[in-house]
Formats: sequence, structure tokens, C-alpha cells
Amino acid sequence: MREKQRKLQLPEKLRWNHNEWYRRWLLRQLPSRADSALDVGCGLGDLARSINAAEVTAIDASARMIERASATSDRVRWIHGDVLTCELGRYDVVTAEASLHHLPLREGLTRLAGLTKPGGLLIIIGLYMTASKTDRAMELVTLPANALVGLVKAVNGTGGTPHDTEMPMVMTAPTLREIRAAAEKITPGARVRRHLFWRYSLVWRAPEVH
Repeated sequence: MREKQRKLQLPEKLRWNHNEWYRRWLLRQLPSRADSALDVGCGLGDLARSINAAEVTAIDASARMIERASATSDRVRWIHGDVLTCELGRYDVVTAEASLHHLPLREGLTRLAGLTKPGGLLIIIGLYMTASKTDRAMELVTLPANALVGLVKAVNGTGGTPHDTEMPMVMTAPTLREIRAAAEKITPGARVRRHLFWRYSLVWRAPEVH
């Protein structure tokens, strides 16, 4: 996968957590109840703890993140490991919040699709890289909106650093064109949408087995 680099520098006081912004949207896409769920790249476990399922599993490649997350809840099964190689089951719901761009796109998406049970739901909120004319036009809205939200949060005291400082940070991501091409091949029928703040969503229902 060809990777590109984007640099966006904002004043510290205007920085805020884009993942939290879209977490509410992601949770609204989930069924009201599921038997099993997997959160990939769980970090400190905020999303995993919010998923309403009989059994919730969360995996992250950072031992420190899993150590800290596991101290917050014993309802979730916390796993330290590489999702690409770790032995896992299949789940009614698979979520990935800002984690797919830490993996090779096609290999990662194939793995997430394979972890989704037939009839199950895969939901991804990810980072895409600005590349096309449409992307750049979108930034005419995104950049001022991003600063405005940061300013409001700063005034309200709810802003601050957008990520825990111990979480791994990357500034590379696939383009929307690359994401859509991969989705068409690996998760046919998936709904891929562009969102503000350099995010996209992918929602896919795994085909039922007949």
C-alpha cells in the first residue's frame, strides 16, 4: 500500500480527540444487543466498555494499553497481541476505531472481515489521507470546523491533547480511493462514507451462509 504523510499542526489548546467525537456515531450503528463483540486496537478500552454484548473481547498491540484498560473493567476480555496473528474467534460485531491505518490496508481489512461471523457487522472509523481535489476542497470546511470545535472545547475545558501520550501515533494512512478499492474487493457491499476531520466510516454486513 502506498502511504502518504500529512502534517497538521494546531495550537495545543485547540487540539481535541476526534475518536471520541465519532465514537457516539459508531455506537449508534451497533445492534441493541449482541452475543459477542471484538474491538480491535482498543487502546484504553473506552469503546470496548461501551459495547452492549454478552461477551466483549478487546485486543491491542500495546502491553501498556492492555494493562491500563484491564484495570478498568473485568467484564471485557482484554488481549495483548497482534490482531493479524493472534488466535481469535468470530464475532457478531467487530469494531475498529482509528486502528486500521496501523495495519497494511488489504491484509488488515481481510483479517477484520474474517473475524466477522456470517450475518455479523463490521464497523470501522478510520483516518484517510488527503490526496484528491475533493479531499482538498473538503478541507475548506474541515480546517475551520476543526479549529472551531477545538476553541469551544478549550473554552469549556473539555479539550486538551487528542490522544493519550502513551498510545502509538502514526501520521500515515491510505487514501479514500485506496480504501474504497480495498472494500470493493474484500467487503463487497460495504458502505464507505467520508466524514469531517479526516475520518471515514466503513459499515459491512457479512453475508449469511446458506
